[in-house]
This record gives sequence, structure tokens and C-alpha cells, in this order.
Amino acid sequence: MAERDKPWTVLGLLNWTKGYFAQAAVNEPRLAAEILLAHVLTCRRIELYTRFEYCPSPEELAAYRALVARAQQHEPVAYLVGQREFYSMRFEVSPEVLIPRPETEILVAEAIAHLRALERPSRMWDVCTGCGCAAIATARHVPGVHVLATDISAPAVDVAAANAARHGLSQRVVCRQGDLLSLPSDCEEWRQVDFISANPPYVADGEPVAPEVEHEPEIALYAGKDGLDVARRLIRSAPDFLAPGGRFAVEFGMGQAEAVCDLLAETDAFDDPQVLCDQQDLERTVVATRL
Repeated sequence: MAERDKPWTVLGLLNWTKGYFAQAAVNEPRLAAEILLAHVLTCRRIELYTRFEYCPSPEELAAYRALVARAQQHEPVAYLVGQREFYSMRFEVSPEVLIPRPETEILVAEAIAHLRALERPSRMWDVCTGCGCAAIATARHVPGVHVLATDISAPAVDVAAANAARHGLSQRVVCRQGDLLSLPSDCEEWRQVDFISANPPYVADGEPVAPEVEHEPEIALYAGKDGLDVARRLIRSAPDFLAPGGRFAVEFGMGQAEAVCDLLAETDAFDDPQVLCDQQDLERTVVATRL
């Protein structure tokens, strides 16, 4: 960060950092600058707009400079501040978990709609839960649901459990280590559920990813030659754990919609799947009902 004669203000820092990040091709440069500065100043992002003339202390400037330097090297901003917003909720994140993305909110919206329509106590299983964002957001909006959140990564399960506790949902969101739909021994209540959601790894081995994504855990990203190795296993097992009329929702990568629909058809256990698009109008999620 350039030195200058007059003191740095919040507005000056944001404007300078936005340009610096833009030159380095950091994603959403203004937003990244605001998140980092709000973190250093221990305030909400919106509060920066009432503090444009505030001059951070030398200690605050030093902390901000250090974060800016790391972000310029494409370390994800979410990891630098230790949290990410998802479904209007804040979730703890670490390099052990995939960073929640807006497109995954489709899984939550589908789960909420289906489970609310049941008008009874229900059960959901969120597979490849990562930080637990989909499981916890659903539980927050559906008071009658109990959610099993599983992940093959033990550190990810620890993060999910911490997030469930942070949001006061530990009684209804059970976090366990498990490989896809391998039911944990103490979770027999989820032998048949009303909804299964999954954001599995779906990047093909060797496929290039954005510099920021390179910092995320490989186990949460890559899934074989065509990126569908995990989806294949998951879809084969899903009918065994869904009650009749239960819904299955899975996220996938660009160009994989037809293949995922074919995998669902091969089970002879689901109705015609529905393909949903994300905010960028890209096919992103398939939803199907258990016959």
C-alpha cells in the first residue's frame, strides 16, 4: 500500500484497494476491500459508509496491509476473515472447507419449500456438508426439521458443528463424519428421510480452476476424469434412504446436467428430474422426487 503525506481515511483505503485488487484480478475488488477493512475495524460492512472520514490507527493500517497483500496473492477473502455470508447468515469457514457460494442457496430453497409443504416433523440429510451452511440454513427456516449433516472430512465436520452451535441449532443439526450416504451408527433415525441435499465435488481431475479456488480443499473439488465419480455413487444410493415422495437435490458443474439426469433415470426410482439454473442462468442443480 502506497505511503502518502496525508492520513489514510476509510474512503481513501477502499478506493485505493479497489484499484489495486482490480489490477491483480481479485474477484469483486470493491467488495473484497470492504470485507477486509470491516474485519480489521471490527464493524459491519454497512458501517463503513458512515465512517468514510475515519483514519485507522497505525495498528489497524498494518493489519489491513497484511490482509491486502495476501488477498492480492489470491488467498480467498473468506479464509482471511474466517467467515462467509450464506442465505443471509454468517458461517465460520477455514481452509478445511469449501467456501459457500450463492448457487448452493438453490439447495436450501428447494429443501425449505418441500419440508414446509409437509406440514409435519421431518428429516433431511445434507451430504458433503462442508461448513454446514445448507443444513443449518434449512433448519433455521424449517423449525420442524431435524438434519443430519455429514462429510468425509473430519475437520469439515468440526467446522459444521461449530456453526450449528453458533446459530443455536445443535439440537436439530447433527454433524457426523461419513462417506456420502454411509449412515453413521448412531443416526438410525435418518434411515429414511424426506429430503437429501448434496453439493458434492464435481470438478474433473486436471481441469483448471480460478486462482482463489486453488486454495480450497481438493477433496471438496475434484471427482474423477469427468467430475461425476462422486455423483454416481451418491445417486445410486439415494433411493435407499429417501421415503416415497421424498426429494433429492444435487448441485453439479457446467455441462453436467444431462449426465446427472441420466444417472437419476438409471435408478428407475425417481420422477422426471427438474434442472434449475443459478443467478447467472447456468444449469446448476437437479431436483427429483422419489417414486
